Amino acid sequence: MRTAIGACCVALAAVLLGGCESPQAEQRAEFAVFGTRVEAIVRGADKAQAAAAFRDVGALLQRLHRELHPWEDGALMQLNEALAQGRAHRTTEAIVELVQVGRRLEAASGGTFNPAIGAAVSLWGFHTSSYPITEPPPSDSDIRALLAASPSMSDLRVDDREVSSSNPAVRLDFSGLAKGLALRLACRALVERGLDFGLVNAGGDVMVCGADADAEPWRVAIRNPEGGVLETLEIERPMAVFTSGNDYRYGEFDGERYAHILDPRTARPVAEVMQATVADPDPLLADAAATALVAAGRAGWRDVARSMGLDRVIVVLADGSVARLDSRGADRR
Repeated sequence: MRTAIGACCVALAAVLLGGCESPQAEQRAEFAVFGTRVEAIVRGADKAQAAAAFRDVGALLQRLHRELHPWEDGALMQLNEALAQGRAHRTTEAIVELVQVGRRLEAASGGTFNPAIGAAVSLWGFHTSSYPITEPPPSDSDIRALLAASPSMSDLRVDDREVSSSNPAVRLDFSGLAKGLALRLACRALVERGLDFGLVNAGGDVMVCGADADAEPWRVAIRNPEGGVLETLEIERPMAVFTSGNDYRYGEFDGERYAHILDPRTARPVAEVMQATVADPDPLLADAAATALVAAGRAGWRDVARSMGLDRVIVVLADGSVARLDSRGADRR
């Protein structure tokens, strides 16, 4: 997914809306976190004001990257080690919030979103930055054993910042929530510095921090997985646009390709939905829901979208057909 801002252009992912010039002075900064490039853009600010805000954003993103990394040593890894040993563990405020949000969204999604299945993600070899994966997939017996343990966010208990689990099979992986939280907090950092007209882009997932009634809307172009632009959204208020798809990260073994997104209910990769895009004011909901809709499959994504209270959804199915759910709940193709 790529984004064009106002009358200017920003290159994200694979699509660029060209031929634009900015009507206002822009300040930009880039950060390498969460396995991608994060870009913060503000308009109508002087260089000193923007520089101070970008320092805040950079420090915030680096801290969250260290805390929430699912397989490198940090706060999340330390919590997972404690849960596996049956111990309660005092953790960070960010992780506590993600536990609480993840528990709610697992229930709302009917289990198609479940951050407690980190063991399944690791079992398939997806705790890596190197794609494609060429190792053999896990055995059926290993998958059945994990499913029998039934790790769920409902197994977790939170007391202030102390987290415990009644199920040692719970291994947290917040890959479907971390960027949502990071973008929300990055926008907050910009606004606190007085920069109301800004945008943060994390590898194609976008949070519009604010808008100016006298300026053109922010324009977010949704990438078509088969090439080009699928649709362009005009955004005039704070809004997150997240896309989850199975065409970039995948494993391939013995001539068979499998996506990195797992259905938590089967602990197996999904194939029926190629890509899902969700627009919502809440970036954590948009982040999680985009993954949940891909996992829900062709027959289930509409019900999951409605149960999660989504207003705007665009889904690309494996056969290339496109379906949309608008703010009135209408199903459009």
